[in-house]
Amino acid sequence: MEARRKGKRHLLFLCTGNTCRSPMAAGYIKKILDENRIKNIEVKTAGVMTVAGLLATPEAVQIMDAVGVDLRKYRSTKLTPEMIKKADLILGMTPFHVQSALRMLPDARGKTFLLKEYTGSDVRHAQISDPMGCTLEVYKRVFGDIKSACDKLLKSEFILGRKKSEKWAHEAKKSKHPAAKTIRSKSFSTPKAQGKTVKKKVR
Repeated sequence: MEARRKGKRHLLFLCTGNTCRSPMAAGYIKKILDENRIKNIEVKTAGVMTVAGLLATPEAVQIMDAVGVDLRKYRSTKLTPEMIKKADLILGMTPFHVQSALRMLPDARGKTFLLKEYTGSDVRHAQISDPMGCTLEVYKRVFGDIKSACDKLLKSEFILGRKKSEKWAHEAKKSKHPAAKTIRSKSFSTPKAQGKTVKKKVR
């Protein structure tokens, strides 16, 4: 509660094994938060089907080395109800991650979304597929999607606050990619944008 009173916000990234996608997302967003001297965002990760203590995959380590992020000391964490309660925003890579959080705890509703949909980075291809077992080139493509979404997340109201994000939101509206576009499915919902609701079927 003390952290919340001081304006600290808690961001949680979800994936399946918590060894590649969410560690890459967390590592990159921490890097750009630090570069922009934003200190009030606490970033965590978790896996919905994992065990604690797994290393990041070698491919994820190599990809993140290229952008100046070291994942060698990273260890996986299993999602818990306590993590959901603490988080102010939870971002998953696929609908399975979002649905897993919602099934685990009703408190996840209203604050759990797909990363790419929440940021409006690519709402037509909203899922970020698991690169586990794939080539380094696949990892590069996956990280490209994560990086693009995190770059937009940095400019969001959640990160910057309402006033600082207003100018960017205006530009995003012009380009038809608002950061908090509303997308609803059968099992989860995303933020409202400009009072409109957009329906989308998740496959």
